[in-house]
Amino acid sequence: MQHYTVIKDHISSYPDPIILRKEQEVLYGKEDTQFPNWIFCTSMATQKEGWVPKQILTTPNKQGIAMATKDYSAHELTANQGDLLLGLEHLNDWTYCKTENDEYGWIPTFCLSASN
Repeated sequence: MQHYTVIKDHISSYPDPIILRKEQEVLYGKEDTQFPNWIFCTSMATQKEGWVPKQILTTPNKQGIAMATKDYSAHELTANQGDLLLGLEHLNDWTYCKTENDEYGWIPTFCLSASN
């Protein structure tokens, strides 16, 4: 685990994120052009939409349905410059972090600087 200092403010774009359980089906959508390997998906169970890492999705079938290979939350952190975060996972230029208030979520890696 890596400690980070936020060097650029980030505001969450998705206040109601897609949350998936392992083996939950999604409609596999378009790939992000700014952050490759993020796929815009719609949960078949909840109809919530959001970005899901390609690495945790099965290959979509002929109907465009894929399955999550593990539990996942697309929750984004809103963070301000100077905030301290604990990085738990890095994937496709985003880092999944824990805040000092025990909130978990994703933040673009370019908003972070490794700290001691």
